Amino acid sequence: MISVKEVMNRHVISFTEDTGIDEIAQTLTAKKITGAPVLGAHGEVVGIVSELDVFSRKGDTAKDIMSPNVISITEDTTIVEAAALLAGERIRRLPVLSKGKMVGLLSRSDVLEFFTHSHWTCRRCGHGERGLQAPESCRHCSGTDFVLERTQPGT
Repeated sequence: MISVKEVMNRHVISFTEDTGIDEIAQTLTAKKITGAPVLGAHGEVVGIVSELDVFSRKGDTAKDIMSPNVISITEDTTIVEAAALLAGERIRRLPVLSKGKMVGLLSRSDVLEFFTHSHWTCRRCGHGERGLQAPESCRHCSGTDFVLERTQPGT
């Protein structure tokens, strides 16, 4: 199984609770992202702020407009589990925690990029299949031994 630590973004844009709404809006726009974690005084994730929060909630700071109920995962969470959580909870991003501190972020775009640039190759016949996890058996030869192959974006 592939863990999210192999796929997550380690260079996370985040805000503090006292970040002003204008700075949040400008950063989300400039970085072309739809939201980011909000960190407390000790680096812990205390909320998520999204573009929807910026224009639909009243307030002056991240603390005023953020969604405080954060669903997070650990580095060892599998990509299959994380994808199911993103889809099932209808959320766009999951902070990745280690010992209570954020070490990365996994977004739906990260999962899609993994899917796009990865395929499972049957070791018996060489047939490749896309998926977040290895197939139970090859559709061509019924082989059950697969290797994950990844290509770099743009190749």
